[in-house]
Amino acid sequence: MTTEIKSIGEPLVRFEQVTYKHYDKPAPALSDVNLTVQRGSFTLLVGPSGSGKSTLCMLLNGIIPQILGGKLTGTVTVEGQDISKVPVQELAKSTGMLFQDPEWMFATLKVEDEIAFGPENLRRDPMDILESVEQSLNYVGMQHLRNNLVWALSGGQTQKLGLASVIAMQTPLIVLDEPTANLDPATTHSVHQLILRLRDEGKTVILVTKDLDEFMAEADDIILLAEGRVVAQGSPRDVITQHGNKMLELGVWLPEPTEIGLRLKASGQFNKSVPITVAEAVKDFADLKFHASKPNEKLVTDSETLIHAENIEFAYGNKFKALRSVSFDIKQGEIVAIVGQNGAGKSTLSKLLVGLLKPTAGEMTMFGQSAKRWKVQDLANQIALVFQNPEHQFLCDTVREELEYSLLAQGIDDQAVVNQRVEDMLARLDITDTADSHPFSLSAGAKRRLGVATMLIGGSAKLLIVDEPTYGQDRRLTERLMLLINNLRREGITILMITHDMRLVDTHIDRAIVMANGEKIFDGSPDILFQSPELVERASLRTTTLRRLVDGLRGLGITVPDGLNTVDDFIGAMQ
Repeated sequence: MTTEIKSIGEPLVRFEQVTYKHYDKPAPALSDVNLTVQRGSFTLLVGPSGSGKSTLCMLLNGIIPQILGGKLTGTVTVEGQDISKVPVQELAKSTGMLFQDPEWMFATLKVEDEIAFGPENLRRDPMDILESVEQSLNYVGMQHLRNNLVWALSGGQTQKLGLASVIAMQTPLIVLDEPTANLDPATTHSVHQLILRLRDEGKTVILVTKDLDEFMAEADDIILLAEGRVVAQGSPRDVITQHGNKMLELGVWLPEPTEIGLRLKASGQFNKSVPITVAEAVKDFADLKFHASKPNEKLVTDSETLIHAENIEFAYGNKFKALRSVSFDIKQGEIVAIVGQNGAGKSTLSKLLVGLLKPTAGEMTMFGQSAKRWKVQDLANQIALVFQNPEHQFLCDTVREELEYSLLAQGIDDQAVVNQRVEDMLARLDITDTADSHPFSLSAGAKRRLGVATMLIGGSAKLLIVDEPTYGQDRRLTERLMLLINNLRREGITILMITHDMRLVDTHIDRAIVMANGEKIFDGSPDILFQSPELVERASLRTTTLRRLVDGLRGLGITVPDGLNTVDDFIGAMQ
């Protein structure tokens, strides 16, 4: 397949017959990989969870094999340098990388010191370092946080700091592994613009992401991985045209208008090129006709109130007020999303809900008792929290032991019961193959599922709080996770999700609580939220591409029924 790349000449990156097997793993993570990345290009690296994307990225700066070991055959070169022969500290001058969890790369205490750390280690001129710090802070909009402690940042701010630290290195190749996973939708859009700016300035960018809505139309190249092998490489339009259905089959998240085009084409209802932007889809679908359909009805519950919050506030060190006069009720059997901008107070609120923090003002009752009287160990049997970074809650050396420990901690020590529950949970969350692996060695998606498994396996929780449930999950695993969550809801468990995934909110959520600058600015149906542009903008959200497609068609005078929240809804409403 011919790759449409703007630059010409010798590729910046070249993989030749590359096979790599991690230490103590039975099967290779990458097999017979051949690919090139041209200088000055923007390349998307996509594939299902566990397909080898992060492994491929860590080959680009020599972490694999020089630090993590394992067995590498074939050749990987960056700027003509063999990554297995050139020291990692030298490769750092060519490749800057943002890890899935940026905290891995932090080495200092303050934001501006962290950004300066890399250039200092390259022995750059002090004035040049200061200029790089200023430029990087401006790039990601963190000037006001320059003196903050690194470990006191929100998840999204941590991700932006990691990105700023990579930019400050001024390397010709920038590798970004899920840089927008913990960012609000508006900030994700700004990162999109930043990546294009870096490309326009001559940088070569390789981006691992599941958020193709924001990036696919602008990328020069897509590399599709599956089971450690390159399935396709080429321009986005070529890859979608020739391999789009395969991408859906593998569980790659495609923009909803693109998925609609692929499915209509496969059924013979559409004979045009598959659209890869909303604007193309509005034009291409302008002759579609729809019949009236009944909007999907989401659950309205009048059950017991588990948590009641009235004008609660929380201040860190009596200085920064993270929550201001927040009131809400959480009822049994609901699925509720807490959404909003980075730093809005979402994670602080989740810590209040599990007793890690207590309100500094206002009143909160949980299960009929004042939060001031609850102890963390008492709440642990009632409320399960899956952290934004699940590895922060792992304690054991294997996945199986982690699940066994969760049961033992709850007093369940009958070995037959323990064994059966562990096997059932491994199968439910598709982590059986990794049962004997160390939790830290799992992919981001598998870590997320293990975090959920450790919280649910005891069976006593009444409320499950999941921070960014779709982070690192491909479509297939997200659907499996949501099937599990909906089954838990039917069993009476209440689900509270902290998320930036607007497709998840639109498809699965009963209520959305919207936070902005520590305040609750909305509490209600996602349909009402997404029909309120001022709320969406204030909370740094963005509507889904499907909603933007529907709005575009209506702008042409086409009657499109309400309640089309999924691709299935859209296609099912067609005449």
